[in-house]
Amino acid sequence: MSKAISIIFCTLAIIYILLMNQLPVLLAVVAKSAPIFLLLIPIWLSLSGKLRTGMIIAILFSAGGDILLALDGAIGDFFVPGLASFLIAQVTYAILFWQHCRFNSQRQWLAAGYIPIAFTLAWFILPASGELLIPVTAYLIAISAMVLGAAFCNRPWQWLFVGASTFALSDSLIAINKFIQPLPYASIAIMVTYYLAQYMIVSGMIKPEDKHL
Repeated sequence: MSKAISIIFCTLAIIYILLMNQLPVLLAVVAKSAPIFLLLIPIWLSLSGKLRTGMIIAILFSAGGDILLALDGAIGDFFVPGLASFLIAQVTYAILFWQHCRFNSQRQWLAAGYIPIAFTLAWFILPASGELLIPVTAYLIAISAMVLGAAFCNRPWQWLFVGASTFALSDSLIAINKFIQPLPYASIAIMVTYYLAQYMIVSGMIKPEDKHL
């Protein structure tokens, strides 16, 4: 990731996080999704073929989820459509990661460390999700598949696996805040972890293969 793109990404993300509760709806939609759309540039410049296409799809559906959730409650109920858009992004990421996997004992420890976390999240979140049980279950499965795929993907785990795990953290905060108990400063925590996750995932995927797998 170039320094210029990184600086612009961070600047746009910080501007939105600082102003998100003060912006009118349409401006909030643009400001929230702008950092994610920006990630299309390094993807286009650094990747090629099916990998580039898949990453573009994941980013576009992520941005679509951002837009729908920014509209949720402002002009209608868009939580489920937003969840569906992010579900497609998560499934796309998972497919890409699993297509570029190499298995070894070191990476198995990364996956093993996440599995109990996934079961714990499901234990607390699913009973509280009510009528959204089926879509929330599908989403938890998708994000778990993404994180586990990132654990084995042949890219530097310090970027990809940490990024995917941070994405899971961001989504977990959304679920806990919505279904279990409102969290202090939830919006800030959710957006900080979300932007960091997307930046790290893209950075990890555009890096060369990890030859130490």
